[in-house]
Amino acid sequence: MWQRADSVDYISQLPNHIIHQIIGRLRCNKDAARTCILSKRWRGIWTSFSSLVFDQRKIIGQLSGLKTSSEVQTRIQRNMEMFANYVDETLQRHVELNDGRIQKFVLHITYCKSELTTHVDQWIDLAIRNNIKELDLGMPLDLHKGYSLPQCVFAARTITALRVNGCKLGPCNDLNISNLQKLCLGKLRVNEQMIENLIRACPQLEDFRLIYATGLKVFKVSNLPKLKRIDLHTCSELKEVNLQAPNLETFWYVVVKYRSYKIDLSTCNALKSLTLQDATLKDESFQNHLSCFPALEKLVLSKCNFLKNITISSYKLKTLILRECKQLEEADIISPNLLSFEYKGEKMPFTSLNPSSLKEAKLYFKPSGQGEPRLRNEDNHSPWFARLQGFLEKFDYSRGLKLVVRSDKGIFLPHVYDLKLVVVKSSVNLEDLLDYILRTWRPLTLSSLSTSRSRLPKLVRKKLITREKDPSCCTYNASGNKCWRHFLDNVETENLVNGKSKSEWIAWLRSSKSEFKINCFRLSWKHSKHVSQGLKGKLMFD
Repeated sequence: MWQRADSVDYISQLPNHIIHQIIGRLRCNKDAARTCILSKRWRGIWTSFSSLVFDQRKIIGQLSGLKTSSEVQTRIQRNMEMFANYVDETLQRHVELNDGRIQKFVLHITYCKSELTTHVDQWIDLAIRNNIKELDLGMPLDLHKGYSLPQCVFAARTITALRVNGCKLGPCNDLNISNLQKLCLGKLRVNEQMIENLIRACPQLEDFRLIYATGLKVFKVSNLPKLKRIDLHTCSELKEVNLQAPNLETFWYVVVKYRSYKIDLSTCNALKSLTLQDATLKDESFQNHLSCFPALEKLVLSKCNFLKNITISSYKLKTLILRECKQLEEADIISPNLLSFEYKGEKMPFTSLNPSSLKEAKLYFKPSGQGEPRLRNEDNHSPWFARLQGFLEKFDYSRGLKLVVRSDKGIFLPHVYDLKLVVVKSSVNLEDLLDYILRTWRPLTLSSLSTSRSRLPKLVRKKLITREKDPSCCTYNASGNKCWRHFLDNVETENLVNGKSKSEWIAWLRSSKSEFKINCFRLSWKHSKHVSQGLKGKLMFD
């Protein structure tokens, strides 16, 4: 008996607020408008979407081709008028169609003169009178006096998220933004009294970010029980940070380089993610702070050049990133549940780490200019290379390893099974690198990913497919010292694009960018005792 199943358009039966959530995750207004083709209901519903985004950069046009300053000023003036008319008309039409509802209003200004600031005041006032919840305002920094944020913004009870860049703030008195949950202030001037007034007026604040702010010397936070995140990014005059935030989960601190400061996070016992960049913390101070965070899951130390010998011991730590901490000699890492590890630098201060639990590891070794740790052909017997070899042998390669090697004078890689090698803009000669891999590894699988500009595919085919059956290149060499050509028995090509293999290795290759061409060869070698069983190599060239 046949049963007929009528197709049902379930997505068009969703409530409006769910559809608005879907549209809100699209990239731009054009994508939102394209949803009108989905059904009759979607045809008009995108126009009721209450998020409005206006970016002057997309309307101002290119100025580079103009010859004189008067031409530039004329183009800017004309485009400012076009932009103002466009925002005026769009705002009015939206308010008329949607009974005065605006969820989010984004306004980014690139060029601004006094006549445009009058429009900006009116747009913000209209948005606030229509119960706006999220306001994102970005103004240029080259105004003679700077754009002053209207006081009505701080009297908007409905606002839950406020992002302000490049504006002048008043004294922040008589505030009435008790529902504010997210606050981001960037490229402006504040002081301690302003911050204190804001904190007192925002008991619901969950996310507080200060980016490139000046004028602030002491940053103190207390009495914000819902505060989960604080970012302090390059606040040039900041000297002291005191956080009384027992429920804080994320703290990101980028310090002005080499500036000394005091920091107190002792009460932030719930902290899960800590990022410090250019921090002047020394070993003892770092250890004291780290002991206060029993719930820490992610730790990022970037350019913390005062650290020398530290211990990172945490049962809950899952992600650890050490970037360019130039003086770091030893990091004793005792984190049995670590899942992701990233290192970038000149040395290798993490040999105590047991990587058996890792799912991801990224190692970026930068040449120091002093011989170590450059990865060169003659380094294979150096103590540094021996430590690297020993560390890599600890990995559980069924979980996968991504190793990025940067060097100016060639590459020497350790013998590692199932290694995925990515070579981007290498200064190493392609033919030399391919010869080295075939000579040293004798891989069972060799796969290459390359752009249309690369000569790698032709080179690989020339080396493997069109080789001589009985090569005469090593006539005078002893039998045990002949090159790889004498031991290569057979080569077969494999189609990775249409194949049905369920191998994790093949899936990883297929996941690469579509603009890369994939070539895969299966190699069989004479004298199996010399073959690196199971070794696979992937080469990716830009």
